[in-house]
Amino acid sequence: MKYDFDHVINRKLGKCRKWDNTILKEKFGLNEEAIPMDLADLDFECAPAIKQAMIERAALGDYGYTYTYDAYYDALISWNKRRFHVDIEKEWIKLTFGTCGTLHYIVQCFCKEGDAVMINTPAYDPFAEAVERGGCRLVCNSLKLENMRYYLDFETMERQMVEEDVKLFIFCSPQNPSGRVWTKKELHQLSELCLKHKVLLVCDEIHRDVIFEREGFTTLWNAHDKIADASIMCVSPNKGFNLGGLKSSYIIVKNKEIRERLLAYLQKVYVTSPHVFAVPAIIAAYNDSEEWLDQLTTYIGENFTIVYDWFETHMPKAKVMKSDSSFLAWIDMRDIFKNEEEMQSFFIKANVSMVVGSYFVKDGYGWVRLNIGTQKSILQEALRRIGDTWIQWNSHK
Repeated sequence: MKYDFDHVINRKLGKCRKWDNTILKEKFGLNEEAIPMDLADLDFECAPAIKQAMIERAALGDYGYTYTYDAYYDALISWNKRRFHVDIEKEWIKLTFGTCGTLHYIVQCFCKEGDAVMINTPAYDPFAEAVERGGCRLVCNSLKLENMRYYLDFETMERQMVEEDVKLFIFCSPQNPSGRVWTKKELHQLSELCLKHKVLLVCDEIHRDVIFEREGFTTLWNAHDKIADASIMCVSPNKGFNLGGLKSSYIIVKNKEIRERLLAYLQKVYVTSPHVFAVPAIIAAYNDSEEWLDQLTTYIGENFTIVYDWFETHMPKAKVMKSDSSFLAWIDMRDIFKNEEEMQSFFIKANVSMVVGSYFVKDGYGWVRLNIGTQKSILQEALRRIGDTWIQWNSHK
């Protein structure tokens, strides 16, 4: 590879929340030698072009208010066309301060108190938080688990839309925590239901940059010729390019009425000037870092192979779901631990942090999510710790 993803950087020097000793101790009961595999960001140094853009911008010594200038829009339009075969226009784009916060704003903008908002479960917990903190009713549509793969339950989904009078659907594509990439047919059927029942579809595609078989991924707007006029796209370079600290997420809204209503609300809550480093970082990511992203994706795919093989060999009762995207391993441990308290005790002994399945709102209890977006040496050390702890664990039974 041209880029050295095996190179380990000391993320504690950058005050990285994921690697902070105090947080690891207070949140997980781990010591300073812990390996964090919970928070969904990458352990790799960012793409060289992004780093250089930051250096050049920092060298100016001017960190005042900025704006989204033409080069920013050109980069986004080109990236979406080149990478995802979707045509967007400048007027449809709005840079926001992070996808989670944006979901809160969207719920508050388009829903009244008591309105029903649907999500698929298991789901990233901030989806539920956006609904509940907005004073709305959370409607959970459980994904069907068949042969260790998730499927959308359209029959139940439609019934819930009607019975609960669902106004808005927060949908994750690719899915978090499983990494499932939905097919064009599935996305078309989802779109049909939302159009039929006048449900505003909010599609979170922030994990779409790391796809192991890119030809298998369809962005929502390419799945149905009418859904672009009845949906909001939430997009971000944060996951693929590890820019979470720059708050560089953005939304794409084609429908003028929906767009103007949302932009008016964003002005009301004072979503205005972008982070001074976010704009040059996005430009460098989308214009000059595609090769880096492709090689990163290959590297993470190799990490998944390591994880699949390791668990099959050393902990065969732990079932790892095959991921189509991202860097998050979703593992069914219900046949190993009697409850999540026991599972948490196990990982504390291993000195490895993780996310318990119950965090994902519903239908995840007994599962665990591990972030494997790290150097192979760190991944292999984490697996060694898990394996040694497993041997000790069984010896005491």
